[in-house]
Amino acid sequence: MFGYVIANTGRLSQEEKEHYRACYCGLCKVLGSRHGILSRITLTYDMTFLVLLLSSVYSPDAGLKCTRCAVHPLCGCRYWQNEITYYAADMNVLLAYFNLLDDWNDDKNMLAYLGAKVLENSCRNVSYLYPEKFTAIKQCLSALSEIERSGELNPDIPANCFGELMGEIFVFRNDGHAQDLRKFGKALGKFIYIMDACLDLKADIKKERYNPMVSLSSEIFPEILNLLMADCVEKYKKLPVERDKNIIENVLYSGVWTRYEAAKAKKEKGRGRK
Repeated sequence: MFGYVIANTGRLSQEEKEHYRACYCGLCKVLGSRHGILSRITLTYDMTFLVLLLSSVYSPDAGLKCTRCAVHPLCGCRYWQNEITYYAADMNVLLAYFNLLDDWNDDKNMLAYLGAKVLENSCRNVSYLYPEKFTAIKQCLSALSEIERSGELNPDIPANCFGELMGEIFVFRNDGHAQDLRKFGKALGKFIYIMDACLDLKADIKKERYNPMVSLSSEIFPEILNLLMADCVEKYKKLPVERDKNIIENVLYSGVWTRYEAAKAKKEKGRGRK
């Protein structure tokens, strides 16, 4: 359900691309040092967006550095980190752990089970650092699992549940920004859940898996998604975002549609062949 909150790099300047990549690399480096090298496999650009947005709201210092790693052994890579990078790495581990457990429980996927075991100690450590986050995320995912098992066909119900989870993730501190960040995170989470359901509908029907969009016509999917993203953008506009504003808005106005547009183009290409 992750991998949607990405930038459309084709519409970024070279400087913006490098800054965006440096944020991703900084998060990757923290994951490796904090939770072990295998945890890097779980990294998504969704958490990179979290770092960018929260860093814009709170403006912590972040110096640019250079390093070498397995992916860039010769030329090296530039990266930047701050306190929010560490927070995002910990949230990444929690989400990855519960997602792997869900895959194991649903499909008995052995790789998912082994992945969850690898992250088990890290997840436990994060639960000590952020007990309220751990409890809230676990409760949201448990409630979402119950909703999906019940076969609920009102997509607002599971989407709201996942939205609550994302709202919790976006609250970095319980301060004056918390309420607006929670509302934004919830709106973004609802969009992500419905987008994922729209794109997975065909595969879910084939494999007889739960999908709340099954009773709706695919012709209204774009309208639903546009309404959800419009609500997300309205919530975003209430945040004091200045730093990296162009990259953040690139993600919200263009990047989040990347996978949807790719799926749409693939479908139209298939029709052309027929």
